[in-house]
Amino acid sequence: MNMVIDDINDSEAIVKEYFDSGFVHIKTDPKNINPDVLKQIGKYFGKLLVTGKHHIPGDRYIQLISEDALFGSGDVPWHNDFSYSPGDYHGSLLAFVEADTPTYTEFTDCNEAYIQLSEEDKKYIEDVECTFGIPGKYDGLISDTQVKVIQKVVMKRPMAMTHPVTHQKSIYFSPETLMETNKPIDKERYVKHCESIAFKHHWDTGSMILWDNRRMLHRRKPFTGHRKLLRVNFQYEFKEHDYTVH
Repeated sequence: MNMVIDDINDSEAIVKEYFDSGFVHIKTDPKNINPDVLKQIGKYFGKLLVTGKHHIPGDRYIQLISEDALFGSGDVPWHNDFSYSPGDYHGSLLAFVEADTPTYTEFTDCNEAYIQLSEEDKKYIEDVECTFGIPGKYDGLISDTQVKVIQKVVMKRPMAMTHPVTHQKSIYFSPETLMETNKPIDKERYVKHCESIAFKHHWDTGSMILWDNRRMLHRRKPFTGHRKLLRVNFQYEFKEHDYTVH
């Protein structure tokens, strides 16, 4: 689907591909899959998230995702990262470290999903407001402090999302964390619509990806055995005039 970037220091190419496509695949020497490089790339976009749980020892910017850490080995259905959070962490970076068996993460470009909606659907969702929260089955994934912050501020976002930098529109409804809407929607129909244009990123050595949380819906199927990934989340520090979609 997208070009593959092989230079971790080419910040201009990485940022351009990110905002043009919503998704960046970087293929690099496995030795570059380390905390310093991941933080370097995240900082191309702005401020890094300080995590409360499941971070690697001594570094709260880097989260560990594995069968015995964040998200475990079970099914993680379609969602947008940080839909429920008052902290606007717009993007995610995920890097492959190791795995016993082949695995993948699946994505949908919700800009394209919006474009492919009927005019009737576009008009209907224009004033749909979605309320997001953390399902109870994810208790323990974040710190008690983060839970208290999230519970204080009910996150409501428009289903017809306008991107804060590119100003393009996308469908935004994060099915797994959607609690309610201000008027009825057929959630499963919109899920199927998004699934119809989904693509898979297959993890392998030296692979890292970045994606736009306002644009990309993603999910992960259950896996067996050992798998280890590292994650960084970042918040844009771009002004409106800093970037133009090509």
